[in-house]
Amino acid sequence: MTTNTNDGHPPARASFLRAAPLPDPPGAPDSWPDRGSRLRDQGQALAVLIREDLARSRALVFLLCAGVVTLVAGLVPAMVIDAAESEANDSTDVAVTVVLGVVLLAVVAVPALIVLGALRKRSTKRFELLRQWAAVDRGPDSDFPARYGAEGYPHGRFFYAALALVLSLILATVVLADMSDPSVLGLLPCLAVAGLFAWSTISKYAGRYGWSERERVVRARARRRELHRTRLAQTASTGALSATTSLSGFQIHPALLYTALFAPAALVTVVFAVARPHDAAGLAVAGLLALLVIVLGLPKVVRMRRRERAELDSTARSLASAFSGGAAAHPVRFGLGEPDGGPAGTVSAAWDQGPSRTGVLAVEAGDLRARGTDGAVLNLSLAEVEGAVLMGSGVAWLPPSVDVLLRSGEAIEFRSPDARAIADALSAAGVPVTTG
Repeated sequence: MTTNTNDGHPPARASFLRAAPLPDPPGAPDSWPDRGSRLRDQGQALAVLIREDLARSRALVFLLCAGVVTLVAGLVPAMVIDAAESEANDSTDVAVTVVLGVVLLAVVAVPALIVLGALRKRSTKRFELLRQWAAVDRGPDSDFPARYGAEGYPHGRFFYAALALVLSLILATVVLADMSDPSVLGLLPCLAVAGLFAWSTISKYAGRYGWSERERVVRARARRRELHRTRLAQTASTGALSATTSLSGFQIHPALLYTALFAPAALVTVVFAVARPHDAAGLAVAGLLALLVIVLGLPKVVRMRRRERAELDSTARSLASAFSGGAAAHPVRFGLGEPDGGPAGTVSAAWDQGPSRTGVLAVEAGDLRARGTDGAVLNLSLAEVEGAVLMGSGVAWLPPSVDVLLRSGEAIEFRSPDARAIADALSAAGVPVTTG
């Protein structure tokens, strides 16, 4: 399998004005002789693609071309308006100015737009290759570069472009407020073009950041499962687990977190109001606006939680007769992994792969049985289950999950409002259950 990366180093450029060739697409999974070579090729290809995607030279070229187009967009209307409002008011001067503006557009702006179009076309192709190569291997030992963000924050260019966009909008508002001066209105095309270029940068890096974060989440999910398997094996070597064991210790309730965040603001408001009651009106208004944002956000969270619960309850009612013998049937959501994540070709892996679906689950007669609204059927012997992990979702409107780890190396995550009851049923059947 070749990637045009020359053993981890980018290929030499043919010339300063010609970009190096991009890595080849990854191809079929069986094109690698072993997993080690697959990980090596993946790392080399991702390094080359991300290095070019974040290259300062490309950013400077984009900035230069965008600056040229923006300058022409502001200069040409200004020249025409200035010639039209001159004291001579000569139609010849206006015509000459228009011709000069057309020449500027053709000689300066059009080549810059051609370069920007080529950059955009290559960026689209590069991003597609990034997604293809990132999906080649998402195992626990498959690292993904974190260069699109540091410590959970997006790349700096996202904020620089956001600042440019905000300044453009502010200046456009100022210009529109003074519509009595036609020469000032000539700046509107310049500001509009600058805003569009800033927005394109924001859109690009927001997409890159969201995608890279998702890729890191997929790999973190695989590493989390590997960690839980290791801990289950260590616990089993010292003694069998007969009850639910916590791996993560005390967990902070969201209500406590909100209280901790708002307590300092409340104290400052009270102190300010007591010390300077005449100046407290502005602070009170700001506090009320912040409270309004929270009040408006809470119904949305409640609505999303109720929608999730209603969908699961509807699933439970539609599949109520799927089990017999009095076993408790719990509504679940499965297919929470990536569509192409995990090993393929087995029934268990298909239940963990997306898209997200709903169904019911029951633990009875030494088996874990599940039925999906899409017609999927799962009958899994508990002897094939290595352990299970009860996990909180970390999202206000989503219920917790039970991650069922299989001895085959696969795993299935079931999200359900009855996750605790499912974990208790598995524990009662002899399956080691931990809290992660």
